[in-house]
Amino acid sequence: MQFVFPFFLFALAAIAIPVIVHLFNFRRYKTVYFSNVKFLREVELETSSRNRIKHFLVLAARTLALLFLVLAFAQPYIPSKNNNVSTGRKYVSIYLDNSYSMNAVSDGRSLFDKAKIASKEIARNYSADDEFQLLTNDFEGKHQRLVGKEEFISMVDELEISPAVRNLSEITKRQRDALSRENGKNQIAYLLSDFQKGMGNLSIDSSVAYNLVALAADAQANVYIDTVWFNEPVQLLNQPAKLIVKISNSGEKAVENNRLVLKLNNQTKSMADFSVAANSFIYDTMNFVLNQPNWNKAELQIQDYPISYDDNYFLAFKVIEKIKVLSLSENRSNQFLDALFKDQAEFDYTASLVSNFDANSLNGNQLVILDNHRSISSSLAASINSFVTDGGAVAVFPADKCDMESYNRFLNNLQANSIAAFSEQAQDLAGINLQQNIFKDVFERIPENMNLPHVKKYYQFTRSTASNEETILTLKDGNSFLSRYPHGSGSLYICGSPLDQNFSELPVHAIFVPMLYKMAVLNIRSGNISYFIGDKTRIEADAKKVSGEKVYKIKGENMEFIPEQFEMGNKMLLGLNEQIKKSGFYQVGLENSDSSDLLALNFDRKESDMKFSTASQLKEQYPQLNINVVNGANAEVATVVKELNKGTSLWKLCLILTLLFLAIEIALLRFWKV
Repeated sequence: MQFVFPFFLFALAAIAIPVIVHLFNFRRYKTVYFSNVKFLREVELETSSRNRIKHFLVLAARTLALLFLVLAFAQPYIPSKNNNVSTGRKYVSIYLDNSYSMNAVSDGRSLFDKAKIASKEIARNYSADDEFQLLTNDFEGKHQRLVGKEEFISMVDELEISPAVRNLSEITKRQRDALSRENGKNQIAYLLSDFQKGMGNLSIDSSVAYNLVALAADAQANVYIDTVWFNEPVQLLNQPAKLIVKISNSGEKAVENNRLVLKLNNQTKSMADFSVAANSFIYDTMNFVLNQPNWNKAELQIQDYPISYDDNYFLAFKVIEKIKVLSLSENRSNQFLDALFKDQAEFDYTASLVSNFDANSLNGNQLVILDNHRSISSSLAASINSFVTDGGAVAVFPADKCDMESYNRFLNNLQANSIAAFSEQAQDLAGINLQQNIFKDVFERIPENMNLPHVKKYYQFTRSTASNEETILTLKDGNSFLSRYPHGSGSLYICGSPLDQNFSELPVHAIFVPMLYKMAVLNIRSGNISYFIGDKTRIEADAKKVSGEKVYKIKGENMEFIPEQFEMGNKMLLGLNEQIKKSGFYQVGLENSDSSDLLALNFDRKESDMKFSTASQLKEQYPQLNINVVNGANAEVATVVKELNKGTSLWKLCLILTLLFLAIEIALLRFWKV
């Protein structure tokens, strides 16, 4: 046991006063004369014994009353195990969780409000010269320094719920950085949170005393839209689209007959009823037709109470009218390419002779096919090189007896492997690289007896470690038959034989159609259909549009700002830097420009999973001596956290005992008649 004001213990010397009074009886006796004292001796002895007992009891009551009165002024306490009550100036960092999950209610009050009250109580129970850091999920600059008690309380009053999400290691690192700058001995950290299981683990410093105040809400369910994606890689005009929606239920009760609504460009397009079991999830599919070109806005909605911030999911995506494909041949168009692309509603296909080639004709195409060229001219090679560097896709099917020298110059400029020789040794394909994007989602699995294309004659390529070759189709002898080479922002695909049945069965095999289709659609850079607020993923824009002093701006409802901008080749990466706090749609474009792209932002779903670590679980997880865990569910948090600073206070008990012994003294004097 220790004392807050030990100098009051000098007053214990006053206990000698009632002792002295009782030891020396200052009353004067009066002589009384009796005619007969025969029976006086027995009465005198009996009365004297009872008086002595009464006096000793009164003495004990007065002494104990005075003792506990002095102790009440000295304020005794039992120190906490984390030694927060050591002497000297203290440096205190208080993390107050202001994430959306703290809106949950306990005993009619939100956890966020409870945490604000508790954090102010913590500060009030420290000395005037102690210093404090307030830390929230926003990681604001003004919260990176230590301030006085009154300024700290004022900062707490200004706090609001935020969409930002942090893990415990980030939080404790920030606390440690702020406290270590002062080089003080008394470094104390408080974390007031609901401790969602997704927050990760603490990053502990042995020089800091940690206090985890676990706040728990009343039991509640939460149904939310988890993730959303399109079934198709590209969204085409007037074509059916399938939107896959994952709906999760983190509660302990099943949800029956809820409704999912899809709004496209502010018009209701589709509705579906769904049910989801407790602690489970389902997938639902929304079918609709895209009838508006360019940028489209979609919003998915469900109804859930009381946690509603994750009941909406925003999407922004571009709808293209057609996929543009250009085939360049030396003498005639290829029958297999014509059969695949010509007269198809989703393709804008052009077959042209290289003699009519114009470099401007490459612009706007998603895929350019060089078919059956015996040689590649320097002008064509330069145009193709520029097209690929700027993000285009080119597929090369060389001609029989081609000019290897011109081809190798072309391939070397694109950092691809060179043609080494021509082989007429027939063999089958050995396998398909399912990890490469061309065939990644084409097959669920390849049957063991799948008949792959037979190759009769083919070109062999060198193997260079300097190239970035991605092998797609492999021959049984180990040589690559179809490979991809990334270059700049685009892709070069090179096949080992012409598109001719006399050389291989590829153009009539089942894999040919999805292979060419994926080459075209994978080059369409549609970007992410949505982002999470606080996510560090950067937004990709076109650096070629930026000229002079122009910069990109992001505009939303009643807000506009210039994001961080990093140029990388022909791409501009934009960093939001946590400047957006509200979900919805935002415009991204150059200043003073009429054209802009759309950006959809949603609240992070990490806060939607209502699974938390209880105080007992935290105690098991962190048994270290410098970590104290407080259960904020079973008591008033403000009362509990006081004891973290002053230990278990005993002054109230001392005051009660003082009054009790005074009452005993009065009762003895008044009711004990001798």
